[in-house]
Amino acid sequence: MSAPAQRPQEQIEQQAALWTARLETGGLSATEQQQLSEWLAADPEHRLVLSRYREMCAALATQVPVLMDRAEVESVVVRAAKWYLFRRRLRPALAAAAALAVAALGWWMMPRSVETQAAERRALVLGDGSRVELNARTSLQVDLVQVERRVKITRGEAFFSVAHDSTRPFFVATPRGTVRVTGTVFNVRETASAGIEVTVLEGNVQVQPEKEALPTTLAPGDQAVLASTGVENRHLLPEEAQNVTAWRTGQAAFMDSRLDEALARFAPYHAGRITISEAAAVLRVGGRYSLDDLDGFLAAIEQALPVSVLRGEQGTVRVVANPRPRSPR
Repeated sequence: MSAPAQRPQEQIEQQAALWTARLETGGLSATEQQQLSEWLAADPEHRLVLSRYREMCAALATQVPVLMDRAEVESVVVRAAKWYLFRRRLRPALAAAAALAVAALGWWMMPRSVETQAAERRALVLGDGSRVELNARTSLQVDLVQVERRVKITRGEAFFSVAHDSTRPFFVATPRGTVRVTGTVFNVRETASAGIEVTVLEGNVQVQPEKEALPTTLAPGDQAVLASTGVENRHLLPEEAQNVTAWRTGQAAFMDSRLDEALARFAPYHAGRITISEAAAVLRVGGRYSLDDLDGFLAAIEQALPVSVLRGEQGTVRVVANPRPRSPR
């Protein structure tokens, strides 16, 4: 038996849902803009229904995470439009609102994963209103449930602005331990030595290293590095704390930093592998540089430090210390 044909109003609801998804997930191409204009001009009802869907999206913005691309959003709203068929007894506006809310809530309850590529940064808004910014080459998993909020970062770097909710603690799991908060602003980064660096800018967090019995509490300006050998705590100067998150604006800022840690900042933005010799790794560097300009940074350290930059195939870079000149006899 063939499926029953859609009624005109149902077709309008589904098309409005699709256009809403496309408008909410980025700008339209010239072709899509022309198609939308033609669709709106075809029937005054089209504009009214589209406006209703846009208003519903705005109302749901604090409940539905912006953690999906256009294809995923379209999948949600298409299912919402289909679900409308089961709500025929409701008024069309109420039925469409209920459909979109149920479909979005079903998505919100599912664990999700996101990953950035080389030289890519992304900003996400989670279902609880928390904001997460991902640096390049970062992997993140999100699982928000009624009793707690959990995020797992397996590699890379992320900046968290966590919405306050004393009834649902927010946990960030890392390869070296767990960060627990209820509402604060902090940065989590995988260091060049495979440790995890946690820097607090606002509020307080508790850091629970995987091999420690008691957690460590961090206040604004505090930084903890979780490594296989234990935890190293320090308090940063205001400028140092701001330098930690310079990557959010495409910058790398250093104050007397180890050269291997500085190079690690550029690695996620460069396709080739970057390595450094032990002798060069301990040298110190300062200044502010563009993460998109690795060549400029390498030229600067060759001028300022006793190092040489060796370039190989497929964009590989190795930084080595220059041999010390022999003292005259």
